[in-house]
Amino acid sequence: MLIKEMDEHARERDLAELNALLQLPYVPAYTKEQIKKTIRNIQSGLKGEKDAAYHINFYYENHKNWAVIHDLRLEVDGHSAQIDHLLIDRFLEIYVCESKRFNEGIGINEHGEFFSVNADRKHKAIESPIEQNNRHKLLLKRLFDSDEIILPTRLGLKMKPSLHSLILIANTSKIYRPKNGKNVDDLDRVIKVEQLRNRIMKDVDDYRPSVLIQQFTSAAKIISSETLEEFAEDLASLHIPLRMDWKKRFGISDRQPEITVRASTPQAAATIAPKPTNAPSAPAITQPAAPQPTQPQRLFCAACKKTVNPNVANYCWNNQARFHGKVYCYDCQRNVGKT
Repeated sequence: MLIKEMDEHARERDLAELNALLQLPYVPAYTKEQIKKTIRNIQSGLKGEKDAAYHINFYYENHKNWAVIHDLRLEVDGHSAQIDHLLIDRFLEIYVCESKRFNEGIGINEHGEFFSVNADRKHKAIESPIEQNNRHKLLLKRLFDSDEIILPTRLGLKMKPSLHSLILIANTSKIYRPKNGKNVDDLDRVIKVEQLRNRIMKDVDDYRPSVLIQQFTSAAKIISSETLEEFAEDLASLHIPLRMDWKKRFGISDRQPEITVRASTPQAAATIAPKPTNAPSAPAITQPAAPQPTQPQRLFCAACKKTVNPNVANYCWNNQARFHGKVYCYDCQRNVGKT
């Protein structure tokens, strides 16, 4: 079941803002090159995430035993994680997926160091996606150990999710593996997007007990499809979108700097912009006073009137088709979903 889709609008907004910065005449050439590089990275990453999301949705978006969450950004204890894809099954086995796309390919040496490969076969060191995903898993574990989300219970016992890492490389990118990779942890978790389903099926065979044992223990370990959906929706409601300040990122001011024109003699130098001192002054215009900031209004559930936090409200507003523009708490969201 598909719980949360990709937020393509946020990426398109970022691209529009970055392209607008390229049109500013006073932005230095070096800064514009950095902006162009950022645009290319966003476009490449967006395509990689969309391709991975397509393959995941093809197999799992209508599967009652799986919940799918795309593009989830969480904040826990002052740290944040941008998770590309999450797949959750009824045993609370959670696959944390990081999607990557490279023009030519990606490589790993025998020390676990990653590098990108361009068309000329030149290597460039990059951050390890395995370690990146390990941080995502750690942040999720901290979240599940906190009181921010209610974990499902079975027979009176709180269930603890198991976290598995998958690095999804675009099907058009090559993977250069080391000849001796036995010392590289989780090397087998770096796969092509098209291998996702087979990899999960292999994991199921590895970590699930035999049929007879499973029949004996499944009642204590499996949750219903409805409980899975509720848990995944609660997790998705914690999404906190990031709004980048691209001007601040690239050190671009809101005003065009003054330009000093240098002539052949120092006396000829002049600064463009200031008015002559004897110019007639324009009549003073009184600006209206800026409105005083108001206190934030209390957010409350439209059904039970219980106070809700902004994250829950944003989740409801981002799903207007379901909640009709109203805000509901966790419990009332489930009732709305059933009507």
